[in-house]
Amino acid sequence: MRKSIVHTILVLIIIFCQFPLLAEPEAALEPITITVQKGETLSLISERHLSDPKRWPELLKYNKIPNPDLIKPGLSLVVPVFLRKSVVGVTEFVMGQVEWNGTGGRGPWVPLKLGQELHPNDQIKTNGKGKTDIHINQVGMVRILNNSHFEVKGEMKKGGPVTVALFKGSLDAKVTKSNPPTTEHKFNIVSPSSTAGVRGTEFRVELDEKLSSTISCFEGVVDVNAQGKTVELTQGMATFVEKGKSPVQPYKIPEAPRIKEE
Repeated sequence: MRKSIVHTILVLIIIFCQFPLLAEPEAALEPITITVQKGETLSLISERHLSDPKRWPELLKYNKIPNPDLIKPGLSLVVPVFLRKSVVGVTEFVMGQVEWNGTGGRGPWVPLKLGQELHPNDQIKTNGKGKTDIHINQVGMVRILNNSHFEVKGEMKKGGPVTVALFKGSLDAKVTKSNPPTTEHKFNIVSPSSTAGVRGTEFRVELDEKLSSTISCFEGVVDVNAQGKTVELTQGMATFVEKGKSPVQPYKIPEAPRIKEE
């Protein structure tokens, strides 16, 4: 009898210890309060903050606003969890001139703030010596270097790898290794000339003026694909992909630097 009670208690302890871990992704998303800025329209607000912009009537109803014409500068709106875009990551460091666009590049650009939540289709531009570090959930850290244009795409399919796009410039990334190790990619970087699939590693992607890409692996493994050909990069190796062509045979780089947090 006593052994049975002890066994039951141990089982309950294990269940309750695991429960917060299972609940963590849902708990991360909370309602937010926004203040309507000059020049913002209901359409722009819906595009920036709602998972489906067409659900703007629900946003008005939730805030007890009877008429869209009442959306004016200075008005506070609460965006509930059930209407919000999913959060892919957050900015951890911002230096210099860095801009954010929450409408897939269509609306106005505004200065990127420290702690800014990032959602699918959010874009970032760094100008001059500007750069920013972003933490991507379940992936790791991405550093967007100067004179770059970047987009967070998120999971292209549920449970799949997180995807980002680099349109211009360069980025460094430090992707957390999977435990236990896996051959599945957890992070994809798409550029005009190649796609880099990552498991857990430190690496760099650089685009030149012709949008050809150089991918360097500082640690771990990166699979680089273009025009139906894939090459595997291991520590201290790199490849070059001319736009419209396949990756060249991997070659050794002089030094494999370590990516340090700012």
